[in-house]
Amino acid sequence: MSKISKTIKISIRHEEWLKSSKINFSEWVRKKLDEEIDSHFRSNTETKFKAVILAAGKDSNLFPLTEEIPKTMLDIKGKTVLQRQVEMLRQVGIKDIAVVRGYKNHQINYPNLFYFDNENYENTGILVSLFSALEFMDNNTIILYGDILFEIVTLKRLIEEQNENTLVVDRGWKKHYQDSKEKHPLPPELITLSDEGQEININSSGANLSGTNSTSEFIGLAKLSTNACAILNDIYKNLYLPDPNRKFQNSKKIKKSSFVDFIAELLNRKEKVNVLEIWRTWIDIDTFEDYRNAWKFIKK
Repeated sequence: MSKISKTIKISIRHEEWLKSSKINFSEWVRKKLDEEIDSHFRSNTETKFKAVILAAGKDSNLFPLTEEIPKTMLDIKGKTVLQRQVEMLRQVGIKDIAVVRGYKNHQINYPNLFYFDNENYENTGILVSLFSALEFMDNNTIILYGDILFEIVTLKRLIEEQNENTLVVDRGWKKHYQDSKEKHPLPPELITLSDEGQEININSSGANLSGTNSTSEFIGLAKLSTNACAILNDIYKNLYLPDPNRKFQNSKKIKKSSFVDFIAELLNRKEKVNVLEIWRTWIDIDTFEDYRNAWKFIKK
């Protein structure tokens, strides 16, 4: 058990005192967790991780907002989505950050970042974007989609998590899609967890949302071990390069494969993959409604 987990476990003993003091217990525990994680990261200002931000895709669903810029360059209260992601990564001590570009790649040119281009972004999936950054991924690596926003405590918890390969998943995904007024252009990347959360099954992204038994949605934030990155390289050399049109996991063509297809391959190769569960404390920007909600999500 980590130092943070021990501290929170001890703190929970004060629940009765908190109740008698009319303090919201769940809010108090969350604040305490934030304080402990902040303390941990202040004393460990640099981490051994790298980070890859996947921002190659073209999203015509958000035209005209994204007609001249990639989605990751959308402004939210004076900063782009990408700026906010980079700031959070640097706050937790990650200095080596790469961005995989594609659509309107010349628009993404912040200093002190590494850049890789998926020139065939219109005809390929996220897995091929990952292949573009393979030479950079020689260490434990944080992967994040370029169109998501989340609380920094989630990133801190992901790094603190002792398990090497970890997906951040949302247990509250169904309500989000049920409440959404606009149709999302892409289906969510769904997984099913056992009751104990120990067993992971990767579901087809084309599953019927109303009838699926999926428990969680992968939010687009993950941690990969050095060995997982080596497996990615093996997939590239021995599966993708010989035949980009071959079937791969739930995708009919490997060149169209998603990140969760890669996770399914890791599981098939007996790699251990764990999850970090959250509940709607994030947002992905796929619709105009999402973009409006992103402005509400960001406090400053």
